[in-house]
Amino acid sequence: MNKANLIKKQLERVGKSLYIKDDEWVSTPFYAYVSHLWRKKSSAFEPNYDEIGKGVSKYYLYIGPYDHDITVLSENAVIEIDGKRYEFKNADGVSFSGQTVYYTAVLRLLEGDTFED
Repeated sequence: MNKANLIKKQLERVGKSLYIKDDEWVSTPFYAYVSHLWRKKSSAFEPNYDEIGKGVSKYYLYIGPYDHDITVLSENAVIEIDGKRYEFKNADGVSFSGQTVYYTAVLRLLEGDTFED
């Protein structure tokens, strides 16, 4: 079994079911690992100012399978997990011996409504 398939199988075991929406296109559900970046020093990428004062946006690490290329998505692409929406702030592929084995990204939690069915 090659490394990309091995990683995909592990993501199916430990990941969450999610899907991506990019304008009118919606992916089929697939599994990816998403984890909160909780350290203030490494996850406070940008301050968030509202009427009350300064807050910090919630950022997450995304690790997804090789067969869902997130680097080709538009700036409008969002991901939905358990009824919550996230936007991609950064996306990159991880390669081994010239083959992409998984994708990684930083996600930012969006406030508001979920996708309409």
